[in-house]
Amino acid sequence: MTALAAALAVSACARQEPPPAQEASQTMQEFAMTQTAKGSRIWTVSAPRARISLEGAAVLEHPDIRFYRNGRHASTARSRTATVRGDGKDVALVGEVVIIALRDKTTLRTERLDYSAQTERFRTEEAVVVERPDAVLHGRGLEADAALTDITIYRQETRIKGAAGRK
Repeated sequence: MTALAAALAVSACARQEPPPAQEASQTMQEFAMTQTAKGSRIWTVSAPRARISLEGAAVLEHPDIRFYRNGRHASTARSRTATVRGDGKDVALVGEVVIIALRDKTTLRTERLDYSAQTERFRTEEAVVVERPDAVLHGRGLEADAALTDITIYRQETRIKGAAGRK
């Protein structure tokens, strides 16, 4: 029993490593940010709360993002969270992503969507649903412009319903 007590005493006195340091950040309420290029708005974002890292990346809670095309409001996106890269250009939307295009009321739904300010395009590898006034498209993987007028679904799923009562 003395050997066990000695082993416990040694392990209790052993130096414990400190917990890993967490990245310092700043929390902001009622966050707002605008990304521009050559004097034109690319996107604007507002969120009730944002956490800013030392590198300058912002993690936003329940953001509302307005995307612009040729200086005009083209679409509005909402999601559970969004991350704006440290350089303030690209945006990653995560969780229940919904984008509505103003012009033709196209709606895009997915779980994750990335936006590149350089190309002004959305991209995802996740499952997507695109709802238009005259059609609903399902697929996996997508690339689209900010106005949702130029959409490519990489793996489109087609479902055909048979007529009722056919034999």
